[in-house]
Amino acid sequence: MKNKEEDNIEKKIENNLDIKDNCIKNDEKNYNTSDLIKLNLLNFLNLQWQEYALKVEEEKINFQKQKTQLKNRSEKDIDKNRKFCLEKIILSFLPTIDNIERALDLLKTKKEEEKYILIIKKLNFILILFQNIFREYSIKKINDTNVLFNPSIHQAVSVQYNNEIPSNQVITIMQSGYIFHNTRLLRPAMVVVSQKKC
Repeated sequence: MKNKEEDNIEKKIENNLDIKDNCIKNDEKNYNTSDLIKLNLLNFLNLQWQEYALKVEEEKINFQKQKTQLKNRSEKDIDKNRKFCLEKIILSFLPTIDNIERALDLLKTKKEEEKYILIIKKLNFILILFQNIFREYSIKKINDTNVLFNPSIHQAVSVQYNNEIPSNQVITIMQSGYIFHNTRLLRPAMVVVSQKKC
């Protein structure tokens, strides 16, 4: 007893007159109906196999594209994490560096006294070590004066009125800022900004 799929295939094959005509023309033989059905079934299955082969190739191409996209995205994420994984540790060091710099500024006013010279040398050595670490990990200090105020890297703490200096210029750095890999701001520089008197 035939199932529905076999009936459907036989109906499709019997309705496909073009394939029957081609078979008769090519072989110039008298085929009985059963032979034609088998031949047409073979042709039909061959066409289906070709369609599935094309679909498999398309799936392979799509899989390859997705694999490449995933690989690129993963590499970007890994690179980003590698670059910025030290951010929290560096932020915890910044107050220490600020204190060292303040101590140096204070001691430099009394540097003529011999007992302070050794302390200044030690603090300078520690500061140089930090600067080398920062250079190695692409951390840039923001401490330029006489530059235009930039709200993306500066935080204005005070305004100083002055007609000799153009408006919106950074006059004094109250606390240095730091930027990581020239893209991520670790801490804005706290600055005094100039403004002309009205």
